[in-house]
Amino acid sequence: MELMPPHDGAGESGDWAAVEQAWGFRFPRDYTEFITRYGQGSIEACVSVLAPDELMPPDAPQPGMRGMTEEARWLFEEDGEPTDEVRSAEQIIAWGGSATADTLCWLTVGDDPNAWPVLVLGRNGGAPQVYDMGMAEFLHGMLTAEIDPCPVGITDAWGCESPRFVHWRLRRQRSRDRLDPLTGGPRI
Repeated sequence: MELMPPHDGAGESGDWAAVEQAWGFRFPRDYTEFITRYGQGSIEACVSVLAPDELMPPDAPQPGMRGMTEEARWLFEEDGEPTDEVRSAEQIIAWGGSATADTLCWLTVGDDPNAWPVLVLGRNGGAPQVYDMGMAEFLHGMLTAEIDPCPVGITDAWGCESPRFVHWRLRRQRSRDRLDPLTGGPRI
């Protein structure tokens, strides 16, 4: 929160118990806290974080978390390379992505969702990259460039000194007002 404070009006609210019942598992604590404080949106207009579909209104941007998870699983089955760590597409739950079509996921191994590592499925297939850290630590490591090299195909947020998160509603309003979706200033 110090590195990237949420803006006013950010965050999603809802019944997490109902969300977790619909998905059939508990979500990692860092993720639920992120979604509650920031919500669904993007960092530097290049890395997105998805909220569970059950927390989103019908007019929210698509595909949602369920659709991205289905797509990630399909891509892994089609183009991925199983490893000792990633044996099955069913282990994959997508929580975000990049502007260069990388998919950010959890590798759902073990009973403790707080211990699920981050899995990056690259846009060009190949072996998935596993990072033994949670979602918030992964984002922090990417934003501070502590994860080197950059884990996604776009480096705009990698090593960013003052990263900006823009909630999807604010981005939509800025676009309607013909403002730059990231800065809120005039489009150049």
